Amino acid sequence: MVVKGSFVRGYLDGKLIQEVGDTRNNVKSISVSAAIDDKSGDIILKAINASYEPLHTKIDLEGAGKLSGSGKAIVLTSESPLDENTLEEPTKVSPKNEDVNFSGTTISRLFPGNSFTVIRITKSGEKK
Repeated sequence: MVVKGSFVRGYLDGKLIQEVGDTRNNVKSISVSAAIDDKSGDIILKAINASYEPLHTKIDLEGAGKLSGSGKAIVLTSESPLDENTLEEPTKVSPKNEDVNFSGTTISRLFPGNSFTVIRITKSGEKK
C-alpha cells in the first residue's frame, strides 16, 4: 500500500492492482458573495471558509467604483466547526471586529479556518 495525499494505491508483487483517490483536493473551500447596500452605497462582502485551515485569498472589486481603502470586518470563527457556546463558555463562538485596509480594488486577506466573515467597505467620497 502506498498513501500519498488523498490517493491510495495497492500493489501486489510490485504490480498496481487498485487505485482510489479523491481528485477534489484542489477545490478551495471558500465561498464569497458581494452586494451593494442601496441606502449607504457600501460594498458588503460575505465569505465562508469551510476548511479547518486558514486560506489566503485575493478579492478583486474592479468595477465597484472608487473605494475608500478601508472597511470593517466582523469575523465569526472557532477552532472546530462543532464548537458551541455553553453556560461555562458563553462566548466561545462570538464575532470579533477588525479593521480592513487595502489599496486599489483588490483586498488580500487571510480568512481563518471554520469562519464566516462580513466585510463592509465604504466607497470614496460617500457617507454612511
